[in-house]
Amino acid sequence: MSLDILNGKIRVLNYEQSPVGFPSQHNQQGVFIRGRDENEDFVIERVAFDDIEIENSKSDLFKVGRLRFHPDEEDEIYLKLGIEDKENILSDKQLFDLLTNDSIDVIKRISSLKSLSLLTRMKSKLFTMERTGKMPPHTITAVVSERLSELKNGGKRNPDSEINRIMELDKKAQQEGKLQETLDQLMKKVETLEQETKQKDVLLSKSQAAIEDLLAKVDSLSEVKQAANATDDNKKQVGRPPKDK
Repeated sequence: MSLDILNGKIRVLNYEQSPVGFPSQHNQQGVFIRGRDENEDFVIERVAFDDIEIENSKSDLFKVGRLRFHPDEEDEIYLKLGIEDKENILSDKQLFDLLTNDSIDVIKRISSLKSLSLLTRMKSKLFTMERTGKMPPHTITAVVSERLSELKNGGKRNPDSEINRIMELDKKAQQEGKLQETLDQLMKKVETLEQETKQKDVLLSKSQAAIEDLLAKVDSLSEVKQAANATDDNKKQVGRPPKDK
């Protein structure tokens, strides 16, 4: 789909209530996009594409979704701007969903962010949530604040931080999980060996019984044969003429 360009300008959307501005090559007052009203979903303005390219090279306004593009054009524009990490491009709703989820995956994601703008936006969103009574999880608030502080201080992590504490707990849980998995596998092998041993014992018992049964039959047949032979000998004795004296 081709871009909807009017006088070299494309559609830029602001979904937030805070206004956004940045310099322009075409206007001394710069680019200004007001914040939306409470009854609006977004505000839309036409902005020169070359202004967007220059601002994108200086800041991450577009990289983190602070300003967005028309949904039908986003993929093409991001491609032209060289924005590949779309995971950081979040709407207000996506940001809210993220900040109300204190799963380990979300904590890992926040703790690895490298965008000051996105983290600042997150902190502002957390403040708004608290002010309106939608209390975010304590761990998320702590992790956002710590990661923002880390980036402002060169990215170095405090070993006593909440992030490290959570990571260590997760690492321990994973190690325990792997150990339990290994134990479960060993127990299954033991059960399998026990079953195989029982089956062998049953087969051996059946074989022993069959052998004993065969031996009993052999003994019985031997006795029958001996009895038959004795009968034949007696018959022969009876039918034989007496010897001359």
